[in-house]
Amino acid sequence: MDLAALRSLAREVNFAVHGIPAEVTPQPPTDETVSTRIIWLTPVTSPQPPDSSLGRSEARRTMAIRRDDVPSVPMGTQIAVTEHLQAAPSLWKVDGTEAIFHDHVRVVVVPAE
Repeated sequence: MDLAALRSLAREVNFAVHGIPAEVTPQPPTDETVSTRIIWLTPVTSPQPPDSSLGRSEARRTMAIRRDDVPSVPMGTQIAVTEHLQAAPSLWKVDGTEAIFHDHVRVVVVPAE
């Protein structure tokens, strides 16, 4: 049984319901800015050994980006998007890739300076 149509429908529903508008500008800056929708994912903290004396660990911010709109999201890509309950978009920079799926990519982002 081919579930491609069902997966495609699930992606469309998820990005329509949970997604927010974003402007993605791949690097180098000569590339075109793409309007799409992203989904902010739950922040992730890296596990530390119980006897670690490194102190606290910071949560990593991650987002899901549709691959049909933005096929490649290299490090340094800039993303203008709003956060929860904010009116104005803030600028984020891709710091790494968490996972690549056939329909979306999950990237780690940090505030752009």
